[in-house]
Amino acid sequence: METLATILVVEDDRSMLDGIKDLLQLVDLGYGIEVLTAENGRFGLTAMSSVTPDLIVSDIMMPEMDGYEFLDNVRQNPAWIHIPVIFLSAKGSKQDIYRGKISGADLYITKPFSSAEFLELVKTQLDRTFHLRETRQQVMNNLKKDILQILNHEFRTPLTYVTAYYEMLADSMNRVGDSDNFYEYLRGIQVGCVRLTKLVEDFIQVIDIRMGELKTKFVANAQPVHNLDELVQLAIAANQDLINEYKIQIEFVALDEPLAVYGYAPGLQEVFSRLLNNALKFTYRRKKQHGQIRIVADHVDGTVRISFQDEGIGFPMHIRDRIFELFFQFNRGLFEQQGPGIGLTIAKAWVDLHGGIIDVISEEKKGSTFTVVLPAWIAGQKPAGLATDQRNSQAVTILVVEDDLHLLIGLEELLQIYNGKYQFNVLTAENGRVGLQILAQQRPDLIISDIMMPEIGGYEFLSQVRQNPDWVQIPFLFLTAKGERRDVHLGWRSGVDAYITKPYDSDELLALIVSQLDRHFRIQNIAAQNFEELKRSILDLITPDFRLPLSSVAEYSEKLAVDLHEVETDAQLKESLHGIQNGSVRLTRLVEDLIALAELKTGEAEMAFALRAQLVTNIGAFLYDAAQHHRLKAEACGVSMRFTLASNLPATFSDTSLLLTGLQRLVEMSIDYCKAQPQSQITLESACVGDEVHLSLCLPMRLPQNDEAAFLVVGTGGDGNKLSLSPGIDLIRGIVELHHGRILIHEQAQQTRFTIALPIHASALSL
Repeated sequence: METLATILVVEDDRSMLDGIKDLLQLVDLGYGIEVLTAENGRFGLTAMSSVTPDLIVSDIMMPEMDGYEFLDNVRQNPAWIHIPVIFLSAKGSKQDIYRGKISGADLYITKPFSSAEFLELVKTQLDRTFHLRETRQQVMNNLKKDILQILNHEFRTPLTYVTAYYEMLADSMNRVGDSDNFYEYLRGIQVGCVRLTKLVEDFIQVIDIRMGELKTKFVANAQPVHNLDELVQLAIAANQDLINEYKIQIEFVALDEPLAVYGYAPGLQEVFSRLLNNALKFTYRRKKQHGQIRIVADHVDGTVRISFQDEGIGFPMHIRDRIFELFFQFNRGLFEQQGPGIGLTIAKAWVDLHGGIIDVISEEKKGSTFTVVLPAWIAGQKPAGLATDQRNSQAVTILVVEDDLHLLIGLEELLQIYNGKYQFNVLTAENGRVGLQILAQQRPDLIISDIMMPEIGGYEFLSQVRQNPDWVQIPFLFLTAKGERRDVHLGWRSGVDAYITKPYDSDELLALIVSQLDRHFRIQNIAAQNFEELKRSILDLITPDFRLPLSSVAEYSEKLAVDLHEVETDAQLKESLHGIQNGSVRLTRLVEDLIALAELKTGEAEMAFALRAQLVTNIGAFLYDAAQHHRLKAEACGVSMRFTLASNLPATFSDTSLLLTGLQRLVEMSIDYCKAQPQSQITLESACVGDEVHLSLCLPMRLPQNDEAAFLVVGTGGDGNKLSLSPGIDLIRGIVELHHGRILIHEQAQQTRFTIALPIHASALSL
């Protein structure tokens, strides 16, 4: 299927504008081209407010708003920062071209121009645009899948302990004389509860970090901490079970003289415990058993340092900063890691509050060293944090690939003495082959390469960089002596971000590098913000509601374990088993809702809907099935159900599994409302109303003011991302929205009617 591409042409010369438009539409570029036109920058911005183009071709000298001002407005909009801009101008002096390059334009073409060359460069820019867009989308999709995989594994695995061991416990209770395994089953339930409890508490702590609650706790409790060695020992004790299980040796070298830091002792203990736990898990991954972890406490230049050196799997240094991100795990699938990728996030948050840093050194297949660096506390002095960068400049890594040693050294020195907004760390390679080897280990922020080099030249090097999804977004500059027009055109056509000829002006080169980095980091920051918003929406799903059923399961299983030999009646056994069962059922429901809501948030449910949805002609039967699913619960609550279901309903387009889940939640919620009134009856109806099919539940009561269901009304008319007080309600709302339906609540007298209204499919409407 042909990809559609929209190109905006901004040009005040009408004949030139029409000519460029015809040229783009008449020649086959491998895309379905739609051309938008504008007479100047102001009209160009107006056109972009309605349609976002994939490429912009703009003149510079125009009335009202020229090309430079237009480009500046485009680049300031986060939604447009990715769009490539080609300047097509009669201004062809060296100064004009230089200004065009550093302004942020992707290409600068002078008039008159070769139509064939122009079209080749347009195709190159479109190819790169769609390639980058696809890569960014794939990265985001992979991150979403990673989050869902983590949530699925980390919540379902301990939940399986609770539910499976409860079923085995209940089964053995029904068999006379089969009490040998009681304690094993109870221990399994407890293991699941402990792991789930820790998981939920970790998520809630991350929420506290983001809401500022952790900082409030720190400020209220911070004081001089003199017992750092003791806190490390407590962290070792907290991980002792894992140390014994993995048979890992711990060596602790304490401070040679007592030093204090200003802070919160429990927070520091948590930092040490999490870093040790991390070291244990990854040492075991590599060594299996009999590995060693060395913990060293010392002091250097007014700081206290506690290092955790492991013999683990290690990781490449280019991901050093990412390992502290929420949900990030290095090669989770390969190493079958447990944990949701939260521990290091929490550890770093506590260290930040103490004005410290966590320094990391790692090497793959050899191990890692995490060092907590804290400012030493001196009595009578105000606590101060550690300055991480005295020059307020951003550290940037640049890879320079050049076979001429003198030019290589000169360029390296030029970058290292640069004193501006960036602090350059320079990596060097004598050809493309060595450059690829460096890229495999480190991730630069920008690449500068010669073209004519032995073994692997610049064009092949660029091609391999562009083919790797991990490297494709790195800005790539050619710096070459090949300065003929055909050479420059070939360079642009190859997809390079900038083409600079030797000899070069140092100031112009540095300005171009800074311009490329500015845009690169803005694009990165926008992508990071989008991912942060996704993570925030996932965190919002983790509520303290988990604590109640968790504590219920733990309480009754502990009670049963203590009283097992003292139980005298079946009623006492039944009470404990019933408590465990109720907690287990609630936990299961919460986890199922959590995963389903996470799938809605990440868009996974939408993709599944597109694959599974089909025409359904008996939609009313699903309402009946949903009610039957909760028949026993309704009977236990003294609630009866009456059905008024229409036959021959028009077809709707539905994901039947997802819709049934939503209807089951709605039926269950209705039963919970009605159980407060003995002998209540719920009427379930299906009907065709206009161009919709209505599935309704009628309750013999009005809902309390400010109730959860009242929030549902607000949610359907307001912010679609806003969470209600109940995960079940949010799930119903999300499922209905996927079906392009509506949720209606109508109250009158002493009745409430819930209605899910689904659109009739177009094929049924045409009959």
